[in-house]
Amino acid sequence: MSRKRMYLRCLTKSWLAAKAFAALAVLVLVSGCGTASHLDLSLKTNAGLRARLSGDPVPVTIGVDEFIDLRPQSHGSDNKKYYSFFPGVLWVNIGTNLPEIYTAFTPFRTRALTSGVAEAVAHAIRQSGLCRKIVFLPVDPYAKVDYRLEGILRRTQVDERGYYYGFLMYAWILRLMGLPYVRYNVFLEVDLRLRSMQSNKIIWETKIAGCRTGKYHNVYSLTRGKEGKHCIAYYLSDILGAKLPAVLRDMKAALAAIAGPITAVEESKSREVEK
Repeated sequence: MSRKRMYLRCLTKSWLAAKAFAALAVLVLVSGCGTASHLDLSLKTNAGLRARLSGDPVPVTIGVDEFIDLRPQSHGSDNKKYYSFFPGVLWVNIGTNLPEIYTAFTPFRTRALTSGVAEAVAHAIRQSGLCRKIVFLPVDPYAKVDYRLEGILRRTQVDERGYYYGFLMYAWILRLMGLPYVRYNVFLEVDLRLRSMQSNKIIWETKIAGCRTGKYHNVYSLTRGKEGKHCIAYYLSDILGAKLPAVLRDMKAALAAIAGPITAVEESKSREVEK
């Protein structure tokens, strides 16, 4: 066999191998993107169940309003940084305070987090049995409530670090070997305060703050999420899930100490009876 024929045969085998790796890469990407569309984007957790205390609920009605947005208004295009040890291999750091607007490596198409975090807190209060009734005011803005829970969303920072290992078949071989694809650092900071509707005074306040880190080795594991949730929603809800039980117990103790003998719900019922 001539050298030319052997060279052509080797070239053909290399080309077929490259096509196989490319097909595998496309399969991983497509299957991962198909999974991402079914992920849960809410921040609801079962923190309220872990916060349940013995005794009856405090006889008050609490309304939870959409939180105020005081986050730094920056997104990923404002702070890109590139690092590399040698040509063709580098990583990119991209940070955003508005992940519902922009994320670099996986879309997080959800409604404003000012509403998402507030709804998650309302859900936890409802689960905990803290009070007689809980109302999410954006849904029922004219409901009669005794106290309004207000929040200030100060930080929802998502730092993404994406790793690049060259181009074409070389990059996919290294990623299939288990080298990292993207890493996340997620920060949450929110202030809570409970306002009496009768006196318009703040009777209780606290702060929730935390951080979570995660690493993914390929597109499929990233788009598959964690426990049915989008990875960013999972990390934010995990922070809330860890902090809310103690927060709700403290809120219940504060309410139990000052709650009056008659509430808005009871007053409304008494008026209906009189009519």
